[in-house]
Amino acid sequence: MFVLFKLKDDSKYSTLSELVYVLNKDSLFNLLSVFGGLTITIPKIKDLQLVVSGLLVYQLVNIEGKDLTTSIKDIKTGEYTEAELRDVYLKICEVVSTYEFKRPKQI
Repeated sequence: MFVLFKLKDDSKYSTLSELVYVLNKDSLFNLLSVFGGLTITIPKIKDLQLVVSGLLVYQLVNIEGKDLTTSIKDIKTGEYTEAELRDVYLKICEVVSTYEFKRPKQI
């Protein structure tokens, strides 16, 4: 990957060298076969944790029938505000309400 960076002489390839430290050969080639040639943005851990927390609130409220405000307070950590968690929860509700879930075909 470092050679690719040097060959292309383009700074956007500079962090590719780090992929070999987090992916094995097969995973690296799978990543390249799916995303090769595309520009992707890797989310920050904090952003993913917020979404996971929002999903937990969704489960508490929409599946277990608990109160929204209490659920947010139970799930909230110091990483984000109650307003951020409420916004993510509401976005999840919006996405789920418009998503068409289909059962996989039986073999």
